[in-house]
Amino acid sequence: MQSNSASVIVLTGGTSKRFGSDKSQAKIDGVSLIARILASIPSEFETVIVGPDPMVRTSDYRTVQENPIGGGPVAGFKAGLELCTSEIVVLIATDMPFAVSRTLHLMESMKPHDNAVMYVDEEGFKQPLAAVYRVEAVEQALSLMGDAHGQSMQTMLSHLQVREIAMSKEVAQALSDIDTTEDLERAIALALHMKDGQ
Repeated sequence: MQSNSASVIVLTGGTSKRFGSDKSQAKIDGVSLIARILASIPSEFETVIVGPDPMVRTSDYRTVQENPIGGGPVAGFKAGLELCTSEIVVLIATDMPFAVSRTLHLMESMKPHDNAVMYVDEEGFKQPLAAVYRVEAVEQALSLMGDAHGQSMQTMLSHLQVREIAMSKEVAQALSDIDTTEDLERAIALALHMKDGQ
């Protein structure tokens, strides 16, 4: 899969109720989550942020928001797709600051008949918010679902042929999401460990 035929959509518009503030602006080693994610996306990828403009001037991206705002990840995904011009899209949630490189690797596993490729853990849970999708297939799924507002990612997946890739311990760590301040503390520790390992 050629990288220039793919886009990256970053979902940042969640309510962050459990976290208590805008998670995208939480900082690890002085850098906000959204800035970390944008910096880890190779420049050849078209990037779309679903949510308010984070004002990260060191990265090239476009922004859009679902209408009405607060419609959830499926509605956000649909809004982001409206700005994409590629056949393949990489979807990333803003609370997974270490997920980009691992998710981009999934593109290598995508076959012509796959609608999506994503990691699945030992319990069988597929991670749809750090995954690769075929745009045409997702658009067809969304048309079958009707109004995207409030719809679940699992419902959308039920309309797709998904290639599952076993999630290693390292991938699981990289895909850890930040829902609470305790999660943020663990992410800060992980970032320090990763830096020490360089």
